Amino acid sequence: MLSLTDRLESTLRTEAGELPVNLAFNTVLDWYKVSENEDFSIMQKVKIGWQLFFNGQKLEFDSENDYEIAAKALGDLSDYINQDPYNDPDDYQAEQKSSPSNKLFSYTQDAEAIYASFIFDYNIDLLDEMDKMRWEKFRALFNNLSPKSPFKRIIEIRQRSTKGLEGEELASLQEAQNYYALKGQSTSSVDEAIGSMFNMLMTQIKQGQ
Repeated sequence: MLSLTDRLESTLRTEAGELPVNLAFNTVLDWYKVSENEDFSIMQKVKIGWQLFFNGQKLEFDSENDYEIAAKALGDLSDYINQDPYNDPDDYQAEQKSSPSNKLFSYTQDAEAIYASFIFDYNIDLLDEMDKMRWEKFRALFNNLSPKSPFKRIIEIRQRSTKGLEGEELASLQEAQNYYALKGQSTSSVDEAIGSMFNMLMTQIKQGQ
């Protein structure tokens, strides 16, 4: 989470030692893509995640212990990535289930709208910021995009009620909602899947599978 008094950490303490960690925004978004890809097994996702964030250092993944260390570190990173200044960490799961906006976007499907919105609001070209802008900065800007930005207008369309609408106005909104409908998992669903993934892996390791 972004702080105006503390510098952003460049390392993470893991059971394999304190290691440099790559928290560029595009690295985190790559992790989301890997996490929602059903073609990868849990073990493969953990190995890829370790490569993304820690450049594959220290672990050879030739033992169950390596997977356990990696899963613990990636779990800690996921908790950090999802920190919200306006919600108690203990209430995170409840907030995920109760807030409609969290279920109405995907970093993957909405990539073009997010890219356009950063230019619209901040004159920031995210492609130029790849491997440079930290996740904490990206999220602070992303969470505060203006209502007029392309991304926020899409969210508003997805959330808008059709109650009381008729004729052309109703048809127009339904057409827009169909066009912008999420085709795959929402970001909140991926977050929940990541948590389940680590729990499943730890269970498998303890059972010696």
